[in-house]
Amino acid sequence: MRKIMVSAGEVSGDIHGTHLVREIKRLDPNIYFFGMGSEKLLAEGVDIKVDITKRGTVGIFEAIPNIIPVYLAYKRMASLLRQEKPDLLILIDSQGINMPLAKAAKKLGIKTTYYIAPQEWLWGTERGVKKVSETIDLIISIFEQEHKAYKRAGGKSVYFGHPLIDIVRPELTKEETISQFIGKASGPIISLCPGSRPQEIKGLFPILLKAGELIQKEIPNAKFLIPAASTGMIKEIFNLISEDFRPKAVVGHTYDILAASDLAICTSGTINLEASILDTPNIMVYKLHPLTYWLGKYVLKLGEKLKYFSMPNMLLDERVIPELVMRDANPSKIAATAMAILKDKKRQEQMKTDFVDLKLKLGQPGVISRCAEAVTALTLDIG
Repeated sequence: MRKIMVSAGEVSGDIHGTHLVREIKRLDPNIYFFGMGSEKLLAEGVDIKVDITKRGTVGIFEAIPNIIPVYLAYKRMASLLRQEKPDLLILIDSQGINMPLAKAAKKLGIKTTYYIAPQEWLWGTERGVKKVSETIDLIISIFEQEHKAYKRAGGKSVYFGHPLIDIVRPELTKEETISQFIGKASGPIISLCPGSRPQEIKGLFPILLKAGELIQKEIPNAKFLIPAASTGMIKEIFNLISEDFRPKAVVGHTYDILAASDLAICTSGTINLEASILDTPNIMVYKLHPLTYWLGKYVLKLGEKLKYFSMPNMLLDERVIPELVMRDANPSKIAATAMAILKDKKRQEQMKTDFVDLKLKLGQPGVISRCAEAVTALTLDIG
């Protein structure tokens, strides 16, 4: 029996990995999957040995409290590589732990494929792009620009489109979602999307809640829903909700809620792309540790490399969705931006038109099955 080790360090990676594993199992059911992940991969039958999804962070200084737990997770995974000697290691996002793990696999002669690869091509360095290209045996690129960058650096990259094209689909109709989670809706439906990292829930979600409360005062019949990425998030979310403003939190129906919403207010990340795929106008909100922001802006010169911070705007090369970063990520500014969109039907329609162009840039359906075929072909080459 072939053995494939999976390494997913965050909730989003756990979700992406689940879809990929499912497709690989369809092609070859006689593979034993094990490694690092969380509840989604576990439910898919992956033998989860390590789970650090609650340790996910963005930023250099934000990661400091998690250095020791993540290092211990790396040591455990490196030990498993030596003990199990898998036929293949699939790395999913989480560059901080996965690139060192890829290096360890390379020393052991274990083949690697990176799914949701490091975005060195976007905000990293040429040296970083080259390092990924030299270390990874197969890079599954999810953006065309990414594919070209890794190919130029000599990497073995394949590109089939973005997996979200296959994943982002509601299961319920808008009417069913409203009936199940709201009852009746006479006003706009607004999603408050806190992200999946504890750092985002603790640091940014209270700001989103306060913004929602301000919107509620201006639009009393507005309804608010919180799409929670996992059951582990719910307790933290409930602890932050006050008696004065109580939006409903729901697990397992993110795409139903986004599709039924008139507006999504999101912490920066994949959720902006998901909302855009579902034609839902959305706002990107983000704050970093001031030192992280200073380092990125003045030392790494990210402001010179990137015109925009959200992936929809980057791909369209246009400010289609509002980006409220650092000082602008405050309740008053968020609420004012949200109400401006909700009151402007023409702007909403223009956003939706732009989202059509965005989806064309993400490729055609069948992405994950094509990725699974590439991974399976690599394991056959090894055998």
